[in-house]
Amino acid sequence: MTSASPHPVITVSNLKPGMFVVGIISQRGEMEIAQSGLVSNERQIAALVARGVLRVRVDLSRSQLSQDKAPEATDKPGAPIPSMRAMQEPRVQGEGRELKIRRLYQEARELQGKFIRHLKAGEPIDITPLAAVAEEMVDTMFSHGDAMLCLARIRAKDAYLMEHSMNVAILLANFGRYLGLERNVLKELTLGGLLHDVGKIMTPDAVLNKPGKLTDEEFAIMREHVVHSHDILKATTGITPTMLEVAANHHERLDGSGYPRSLQGEQLSLYTRMSAIVDVYDAVTADRVYKQGMQPTQAFRILLKGAVTHFDEGLVTRFIKCMGVYPVGTLVLLSNQRLALVMQRNELTPLKPLVKVIYHAAQRHYLEVQLLDLAKPGVSETIESTVDPKDYGITLANFV
Repeated sequence: MTSASPHPVITVSNLKPGMFVVGIISQRGEMEIAQSGLVSNERQIAALVARGVLRVRVDLSRSQLSQDKAPEATDKPGAPIPSMRAMQEPRVQGEGRELKIRRLYQEARELQGKFIRHLKAGEPIDITPLAAVAEEMVDTMFSHGDAMLCLARIRAKDAYLMEHSMNVAILLANFGRYLGLERNVLKELTLGGLLHDVGKIMTPDAVLNKPGKLTDEEFAIMREHVVHSHDILKATTGITPTMLEVAANHHERLDGSGYPRSLQGEQLSLYTRMSAIVDVYDAVTADRVYKQGMQPTQAFRILLKGAVTHFDEGLVTRFIKCMGVYPVGTLVLLSNQRLALVMQRNELTPLKPLVKVIYHAAQRHYLEVQLLDLAKPGVSETIESTVDPKDYGITLANFV
């Protein structure tokens, strides 16, 4: 049967010699495997299976198959990750920077989950493993901060609680580094971010995941999560005052309109003010089951609008500078109608970051992935605007 898509996703069991693979969509294990090329024999397919590959995307136009042998798609059309190298024996590549950072991100997620499971089960809590991960996250922020920030932009709607906490931790580490805070403080802020919403395990699911505006009664219940977070962490060995402050005060506001204690003005420390900004930024840019997340530039406007009354105006300005005009992980439209993912900021020329070109907006098709430094001499392309990837059906996770 002929697939409706020229680049269908198929299970590896349906892969046949003569098919041209343009991307590995899912796999078990942690090995990186050559992404694309022509499959010439069954031995290559067996090697892919042995290495845990589950689904691949194929290019029918480059496959050496008759139309009646074209595969049936098992997924919606998405983003291929093309490469020009031939599909030799699938090879394990060296553990590069990106893979290490993904593993660190996943380890932190797993430890978060373990912490929460132990809490729910009433079992003893040990934050030592999470503290070690937080320290490694801080170190990684200094060496490969943009790669960490890029991961923080890619998340799933159904994992909001975990990923929001992860992202708050990453954003606090990044913001604190920008402000020149000492590393031991950055570690505490990062771990505080990882645990700042732990009290939500006490919030009823019907309130926590309600697809719509909360009633006054429901909002009162929701607000209690901050008190629960404070109580849980205060009773946990190894929690410092800074970590406790992040958890207890991230919903407080300068004008006293926040909760749970309606603190105001000088009662809000630097860490509280930082946490409030970061928490709101990540919350409003997140896709939820019941709402679409804002683009970073829209989130900046929300923060600027709330400056002075809700947020520290000077810190908001510095946070925006820290994140960059076009934050890492943002999809942008170039002057030649190509869409590109911002991969690395450029502090000297903020309007000209390093981007990954992936799609032609006018012709509506994917392009061979290309890294482009907009600040490099001779590069004429410029950024025209930010773009919502959903408008083009683009899954950014395929390109990170």
